Amino acid sequence: MSSYPPNRPLKLQLRALLATLAMTASTLLLTLPSLVWAHPSGLPALRRRADYFVATSDDWLFWDFHPSIVIGILAMTALYTLGITRWRKRYGWADEIDKGRAALFYSSMVLLWFTLDGPLHHLSDELLFSAHMIQHLVLQLVWAGMFVLSMPGWLLRPLVKNPRVRRLAVWLTRPTQAFILYNAVTWVWHFPAMYNLALEAHEFHIMEHLLFMSTAVIFYWPLLSPLEEVPRPTHGPLLLYVFANMAAMKSLGVFISMQNEVIYTYYLKAPRVWGLTAISDQQIGGMLMWLPGGLILWGGLGYVFFQWAMKGTPARGTTGIAHIDAARAARAQELS
Repeated sequence: MSSYPPNRPLKLQLRALLATLAMTASTLLLTLPSLVWAHPSGLPALRRRADYFVATSDDWLFWDFHPSIVIGILAMTALYTLGITRWRKRYGWADEIDKGRAALFYSSMVLLWFTLDGPLHHLSDELLFSAHMIQHLVLQLVWAGMFVLSMPGWLLRPLVKNPRVRRLAVWLTRPTQAFILYNAVTWVWHFPAMYNLALEAHEFHIMEHLLFMSTAVIFYWPLLSPLEEVPRPTHGPLLLYVFANMAAMKSLGVFISMQNEVIYTYYLKAPRVWGLTAISDQQIGGMLMWLPGGLILWGGLGYVFFQWAMKGTPARGTTGIAHIDAARAARAQELS
């Protein structure tokens, strides 16, 4: 089966796809200022009505509607759905839809909405550093992995047909570059000045989350790449890559949890939840990065090691040493 129909040149297909992406991005950029204005921090009102500087479940246990989040999720869902249905049929990219990957993608969009909206959103943005760390861990280590796994190679292949785009994609997803990008973004946004800025100015908070999500996708690409054109590295370097990322995350978690004073001063002004002081909340948040976050990456190490062991295990009845197996095969042929 031909990858593309003869009556539609590849350049036209790429232009149509890129034009769609550009229109979606332009729409989001044009609406972003109004969306940011429509979604201000609720902390001032929360402070005014909080009794004795204590927040109750009524202050955070509810769902609401934020256009910026819904528009972004709907745009990604629309592009993915068009890709696996109409564009797949029109351009002959694949015979069938991979239902498992599609289910994973739509599940990731639901998870994204639950993570960025509703009770966790209110706890994260207004009240608890530890809740914010849970939100970030879900975005970076859970959602991003689901998102990359949900992408069939044939859907992404047209985007890397251009040699320049392909070279850029390969360069960005090499272990060294992916490690630097992912951890630089994570560490910089956890500097107290940057972190407090993101909570005080919502437009910076949106930027922070977008950077977390995009660099987390780059982080997962060496592990889960579905594209031969943007391949995974060999297993040895991949083990070192996952271990280095785990060490960087644990180091940040240890640094935060070992502080004896509140470094994220935004939460000093926030009503308290569940009796947690600002310093205990901060220490719990650091420990969440240190322990559960590290545990997820330990799972990544196990995944890479298992794949390496499966690939390196010789077939039944062989040793995996070429000259010994060849001699045994020749001897068996002579005897038969």
